Parts: sequence; C-alpha cells; structure tokens
Amino acid sequence: MKRFCMSLIVGIFFVIATLGSAHTSDKVYTLKIADSFPVKHPVNKIITFFMEEAKKQSDGKLEFNYYPAQQLGKQTDLLKLCQKGLVDVVYVGPSFFPGQFGLNTVTVLPFYSSAAEGTKIYNELYKNSAEIRKEWESNGVTPLLMMTASQYNVGTNDKKVTQPSDMKGLRLKTAGEIFDSIVKRYGAEPISMSFTDTYEAIQRKIVDGAIQALASAKGYRLYEVEKYHTYGLRFGGYPAAYAMNMKAFNKLPEDIQNVLFKAGDETEEFGAKLWDNMDASLIKVFQEKGMEIYQVPPDKKTEWFAPLSGIEEEWIASLEKRGQVAARPVFEQFKKICEEIAE
Repeated sequence: MKRFCMSLIVGIFFVIATLGSAHTSDKVYTLKIADSFPVKHPVNKIITFFMEEAKKQSDGKLEFNYYPAQQLGKQTDLLKLCQKGLVDVVYVGPSFFPGQFGLNTVTVLPFYSSAAEGTKIYNELYKNSAEIRKEWESNGVTPLLMMTASQYNVGTNDKKVTQPSDMKGLRLKTAGEIFDSIVKRYGAEPISMSFTDTYEAIQRKIVDGAIQALASAKGYRLYEVEKYHTYGLRFGGYPAAYAMNMKAFNKLPEDIQNVLFKAGDETEEFGAKLWDNMDASLIKVFQEKGMEIYQVPPDKKTEWFAPLSGIEEEWIASLEKRGQVAARPVFEQFKKICEEIAE
C-alpha cells in the first residue's frame, strides 16, 4: 500500500478530471522487464504473478515483454540498462550494489525469520525512511514491489552442519557484504559469486556449499550437489525489488501508475507466502531426494544466534566508512519495525 496510498489523492483528481471525457484512451503500454533468474526459480513465479495482475487490473492497457535468465545482461548490469532506458523494469538486489543501495541492505540483518516478516519490514521501512527512498530516487528508479527472502541457511556437499563449530573452515558462497561478516563469525570463509556459478563451484569442490534459502537451492538445482542443509538459522535475509526507470514511470498516466503499485502490493504478499511455503515444503522434497536436513531445535537457537550478537555494528561501521552518516538512524528505525513485526 505504500506508494499506492501516496499517489491516491493525485489519482482521485485524475479520475475527476476525466469523468467528463466522451471516451477513454485505448492506448496499450508495453513494458520491458528483465531479471537474472532461470524460469524454474520461484522469483519467476512472483514476477509472472505481477505481470498477470497488472494486465488484468489495467483492463488490457498494460502488456509486458519479459526477459528472464540474464537474456539482456547479468544481474549487476541490469540496473545500468534500466537507468539508460534500454529496459523499463529490472530486478535489483541491493546487496549487489552496496555503493548505491547500502542503506537498503539493513534488511539483510538477522532480526527476522520468514519472508512474510521481512517483506512487511522492508515495506514499512521504505514508507517511513526518507533515506531509504532517497537511494532509489538518486539511482533514477522507482520500486514497484519490494520483498525479502526468508533468512538464509547453509547447504553443504560433504560436511554435515549440526552445531556452530561445524561451520569452522568451510568455504561458502555468499552474496557478499554483510553476508560475509555473518559467516566469518562462525569461522567459515566467504566466497562471493553469483548463484548461476555456484552449481559448478560446489560440484568441482571450489566451495563447500552456499548460504541460501531452500527455495534457491531448488531454483538453481543445488540440491543435486548438496548433501546436507540446515533449516531455522538466521544467516541473512535477501532484500530485492523490481524497479522501473523513473522517467518512463513518470510518463505513464496516473491510473496506470496506480495499477503498477497495486499489483506490486499484491505481488509482495503472494511472493512472501510462496517463498515461506516453498521453504517448508521443500524439506520433505529434498529429504526424498536423499538430502539430510538439520532442523534447528528451539532450545539450540540461542547457541546458534550467539555469534551474531552485535553484527549490526559491523554493518553500521562499513557504511559510515563510505560516508553514510544515516546508517545508525536507519538501523534504529529498522530494529524498531522488526520488534513490532518479527516474532
């Protein structure tokens, strides 16, 4: 509801101004969307839901040309393509752009568990934090939907992980930045690479495994090369958005803008439920395929979470070194929202 509500008043005036028109425009607006995910990845289902909802709610005035699986460029290239106007809407993972979306990476921090919690927290933070919104505006894009995955766990190929000390010495694929700090606290070595390269890296034993959600293990077929996985840890949540070139967005009629925001709000709820349900259901699926899943018992979580105490100070310090004086206030706002939403 965040951006939809903000533009509601403008939308009302737009409706009033057009009531006297003898006819409405039949123009169709076709948007080009690109991301890096393979078509069997859960995010593909999420963006497909968004496109279908936007088409339906616009009464056919919105159409989409969708380019998945890095067809137009790698994940780190898509933002530039969008900024240049070569693509209208792209997937943006803030942790891959720490210099541009550093403050948005606060939602990686392990203060929640599920995608439903993380997605609500991220949207509340966007609504209440001018600093968070400014990062998107300064990059020339408008987020249409914002979400997080559930907090990550660890999957490994040879070594079973059932206690914190089992992490020591493991080489683990991470998404970089604060994810690196998290695994280092358990004595593991972070290796930054894209998920598209991870399958081969595990297969060839370049890395011992990866920090990820179970749904990502399915989307990138890592269950084929991982023998073990944990469930119930907090190794970082992954924030992401689909964002639109701001100039292109501002050229759209108000009613079409509102459709995009409303479809985005509904997609966030759909996506969070999909992510959490997939994580839970994949436990059984992977076990049937021979993977051993270690579900962290409630009485062991204090022991597991202990190494993460004070991890926010590393996040704050890393951003302050880059001149982000708003890091601590943004974290305090994030923490307050987490206390209201997360279990």
